Formats: sequence, C-alpha cells, structure tokens
Amino acid sequence: MDKVSKVWERITGFTMNIHPAFNLLNLIILSSLRFKRLKNAKWNKINLYMWAGLFITGIISVSGAYDLSLAFSSALIPFVFIWLYILGKYMIDNPKVFIKDMVRGTTILGLITFLARYFSWRFVYHGFVIIKGQGRADILGIGDNGLGVIIQAGIIGALGLLIVVKSKKEKLFYFIYLIINLSALIISSSRGAMVGTAAGSFLLTILMSWKVIAIITTLVGIALFTNNSFYKRALSIFSLDDRSNYMRIKVYEGTLNLIKDHFFFGVGPGNFETVYPQYRVPGEKIQAITPHNNYFNIISGWGIIGGLFFFGWIFYTIARNVCKAHDKYKKIIIAILIAFWVHVIFNDLATAYSAILMGLLDNQAFNIQNKS
Repeated sequence: MDKVSKVWERITGFTMNIHPAFNLLNLIILSSLRFKRLKNAKWNKINLYMWAGLFITGIISVSGAYDLSLAFSSALIPFVFIWLYILGKYMIDNPKVFIKDMVRGTTILGLITFLARYFSWRFVYHGFVIIKGQGRADILGIGDNGLGVIIQAGIIGALGLLIVVKSKKEKLFYFIYLIINLSALIISSSRGAMVGTAAGSFLLTILMSWKVIAIITTLVGIALFTNNSFYKRALSIFSLDDRSNYMRIKVYEGTLNLIKDHFFFGVGPGNFETVYPQYRVPGEKIQAITPHNNYFNIISGWGIIGGLFFFGWIFYTIARNVCKAHDKYKKIIIAILIAFWVHVIFNDLATAYSAILMGLLDNQAFNIQNKS
C-alpha cells in the first residue's frame, strides 16, 4: 500500500497542472491512501480558529443569501481549498520531488499549447472543443486566462529550479521547460499571467539570486522585440484606453457598491450573478457574471468578515513562511503563490496548486530533508 501511495504522490504532482479532472481523482485517491495520518496530525491552532470563523461566517452568509441552493453549493469551495492544503501539508512525503514533477507536468501542457498553435490543431468531439490552437488557444477546455494562471506556475518553478539544481544536464532541462512555458504564456495572451509572472520573478530575485531577473528579462525582451502581437498585448496592460481594462474598472466599481451594501456577510456565496445586475454602473457594456477578481468574489459572497478569515489565513501562512524560508525550494513555492495571488487581482480563477503548495510550505518533510 505504501508503494502505491508513493507512486500516486508522483502522479499527483505530475498531473496537477495538466487538467483539473486529474485533481479530483488525485484528491480522492491520495486522501484515501493516507487519510490515517490525520489521526496523529499536529494542528496549528490559528488555522483551526480561522477555519472555524470561516465556517460560522459561511453559515450566516448562506442563510441570508438571495438564492439558497447556489449559496449552499458555493459555500463548500473554500473548504475544498482547505482540504487541498491539508493534503499538501500531511500527505506529501517529498515536497522537493513534488515541485519538480509539477514543473514537468505543467511543461506538458505548455508543449501541447505550443504544438497546437504551430500546427493549427483543432479537435472537436460532439461540439466540445478538445484542442484549439487558434487565437489564445483552448487546451482540454482550458483557455486564455485559465491557461495562463497554470502556465505561470511552470515558468516560476522552472526559473527557480534552474538556479537551484547543480548538474548542467538538469539546468539544460529546466531552461528548456522555461522556454516552452514562456512560449505557452505568450500564446495564451493572459495579461494577468504576465503581471503575476513578473511579480513572482521579482520575488525570486529578492529571495534567491539576481540571475533570475537577468534570465527572465532577457527572454521576455527577445519575445517583445520578435513578436509584435505579444508586444502590443503586454503594452496594453498599462493602457486605460484599452476596452477590457476600462470595463474591468467599471465592474470593480459596481462590485464595490455591492459590497458596501452587503458589507459584513455578503450576498451569499455564488450569488454574485444574481445580485450584480442592479449594481451595474453607467458605461458598463458587458454582462459580468463574476467580479473578475478573486478577492472581490469571496468578499461579495461571504462578506468582509468571511474574506478576512479566508485571506487572513492564506497570507498569514505565506508571510510566516517568508520569515523563515531558508530552504530554496520553499522560496520557489512562495514565489509561485505570490504570482498566483497577484494574477487573481485581475481574474477570479481557482487552481489546485495554489492550495497544495501552501500546504507544502507547512510540510514537516522540509525539516527532515534539511537535517538529513
């Protein structure tokens, strides 16, 4: 059984960023194989208080929701995130190998994206797009910003590992992984991923080495001067004349009005689309079904109290580990997480890696590996 669980740990790391369907399977199987570990687990009291506060707040938010059925199902989402954190903390034995597997798996997705664009692949089954290389690409149902938020983890991970690994052969492999993932990000044209990658790279530079910024700026500089569409897309990040940016600001304005009127406990989890139309501001010409921001998404549904419990726990965990991050692999994880939480300022997206990697930060295996 232990051999099976070790194999499944490797599978979990490798498939985590290839497709969300793998995460559901991996969550069920790895949790069932290693669930007994929780009997002897040492629980952080602050975590327990935060989770309890979120649970109580969630009950109040659901009870006051406009649509109870939507609220009840959506209220479970933060607790799936918490369970993935628990999986990362208690059920992964080798965090360093797990990170390497994650980068390799993400590179597979990046390679498929690159090949789909290069060969103009288009596979459709019964009306469902399996692979589309045109436009911003759609790979196994993952497109544009969703693709970008996954690929950025591969970029930051490959950057960090390129600095950490010792052998020239390994360095060559991670450099190739970096190029493939960077190419996939350019194809996705996700500006949120561009900003997130920049933030993660900057943090890696601070935490690890100036070589990080030298490598990424060189590669991005080459891409900017050789790919005109990427240059224009990157430049549009800073333009208020860009229609997408303008509409996002309008949605944020309307969302803030909604939050102001439902400040403490929100409109109910998953109820944004139901309530938001009455808060749409003049000049907003899109039918927003989400606030295009993870922070606003949670706060609008759970209220400011629920938001403080959820995001307070997340950033407390990250900040606590920044202060004692002597292990270079931990520094890579922190940079990936910061890249994610910067990206979701502009898009409301969910990934399994954002929770599992947070659990790895608190994984005691790091201490054991560093002593050995």
